[in-house]
Amino acid sequence: MGGDRRVLLANSIYHLTNDGAVTMLAGQIVVLQSQFGGFGPAEVGLLGGIALVVTAVFQFLFGIMSDRRDPSRFLPIGIAILGLGSLFVTLSSSFWTLLVLVAVSRIGASFYHPVGISWIGREFQGPGLDRSMGFQSAFGDAGVILGMGSGAVLAVAIGWQSPFVLWGGLNLLAVAVGLFLARGRSSPPPQSVPSARNYLDVLRAVRLWLLPLALGGAVFNIFSYFGPLLLHEKFGLPSDLSGVAVALWILAGSVAAFFFGRVSRRFGRYRALVASYAALTIAGLVGALVNDLRVVLVTFWTLGSALFLTYPALFSFVAESSHRRLQGAAFGLIFAFQLLGGAVGLLVAGLLADSFGPTVAFETSVPFTLAAALAFLGFVLLVMVRGQVTNPRGTAASSVPPL
Repeated sequence: MGGDRRVLLANSIYHLTNDGAVTMLAGQIVVLQSQFGGFGPAEVGLLGGIALVVTAVFQFLFGIMSDRRDPSRFLPIGIAILGLGSLFVTLSSSFWTLLVLVAVSRIGASFYHPVGISWIGREFQGPGLDRSMGFQSAFGDAGVILGMGSGAVLAVAIGWQSPFVLWGGLNLLAVAVGLFLARGRSSPPPQSVPSARNYLDVLRAVRLWLLPLALGGAVFNIFSYFGPLLLHEKFGLPSDLSGVAVALWILAGSVAAFFFGRVSRRFGRYRALVASYAALTIAGLVGALVNDLRVVLVTFWTLGSALFLTYPALFSFVAESSHRRLQGAAFGLIFAFQLLGGAVGLLVAGLLADSFGPTVAFETSVPFTLAAALAFLGFVLLVMVRGQVTNPRGTAASSVPPL
């Protein structure tokens, strides 16, 4: 595999607690609706969208900063901020204070993806890069599963504050464990300081993957935030089971991501990526149009889980396209696009549901029509750029272009 496995483990633990703290909000969205005055789809989109915009802006800044810092010391700062921020969210007394405190906590969540993923990109190369990306991605997906599931179950059983307390504490614990694992294994930044021209080169190097990532981010957030509402309002599932059902969708995806290295070797990274967007299109249409709960759940848990293959595939393409000195900026840029796509997707989905939903059941289906359209657009874009993709199978050693 190459690289240090203790670094990979520390990085993966950070990913788990980071993503768990972020997604437990979506897991208990039905409970939060009743707790804070019964807000509707537009407010759901606003709550998730503002949090994503804050994360996107700070992710790009922290990505640039990480190119000048040792990630083994820089990354724990963000995880600690997220842990403390999650604890402060429990002080919310209205929808607007909830919105503000969640947004502030997302400053801490802005560290992991540009800093942690670029750390992996520097540490591993070649086939080991795909395996490592799949490994850490699976930990992140596990965090999403646990965050979504615990948010749904604990909010109903104990109270809406309990998931924030749990994940705030787990992030602070992760800082201690991560520092222990990475002790003596620093990854100092390069001596030279990248110039503004270098960052323009980053933009050109990763341009093929920006829009697909933005579209994938929109689809993920629509499924995460509006999935529990769809299952609760349209099919009558209890609040906690609705969140757990969406968590099982992510569980299936995390299993797929864990074996992404094998999938990449067998079918090729690019083919797996294109097929994943096609599968997502079908899953979105089923969520929007089908009235059978069993069919919807099975489709989400199978075809819908293909979303989680897109992340390690796109991350590996970006890692190979960008110079190792600038990978913090590269990942900060692509994750900013991903989150902005998620924010726009949530806001538009919420507004469309409010505007064109004559009934509650139809209202909760509207966002999935949008998700299907966005996934299909991603499929078309990837097919169009096929001739520009270098190393589509992703099996050769990582090629790092000269700076």
